[in-house]
Amino acid sequence: MSLATSLGAQSLGELARREKERRKASRAAPKAYTEQDLRREPASPKASPSPSPSPSATPEAVAEYDRLKDKNLELQWRERFANARARVATAEAGAWVTRIETVFVGGIPVQQQVRVFEETEELRQARKALPDLEEELRRAGLPPGWGRN
Repeated sequence: MSLATSLGAQSLGELARREKERRKASRAAPKAYTEQDLRREPASPKASPSPSPSPSATPEAVAEYDRLKDKNLELQWRERFANARARVATAEAGAWVTRIETVFVGGIPVQQQVRVFEETEELRQARKALPDLEEELRRAGLPPGWGRN
């Protein structure tokens, strides 16, 4: 038994040594970049800067435009979530129903009004719309805080 384990250990060690040599031989020298390489203009059209929104736009104006666009997008998402929460609240308020029930007190029947909560289809749909909207926000890659109060 010890002979088999010692042979396995030797072959495993040999295998590790060979793999190390193979990796060393296949490893190409990494490209070294110099200051001159970094100062050169990019030759490929893929690396060209993206066009600005307008020919006379300054970087500050572009940044302000992006900030306002992001702010409007955030406001739109927050409004969508507020509307979804309002639909849930309205549906919950409409789910309360007043009924007249008869109870016996000391053997005497007494009618009383009772408010009962009945889950409606409208309420189920309104509750389902909120997680669906959260999933849509997540898939859009936007901050999850936009869906909070």
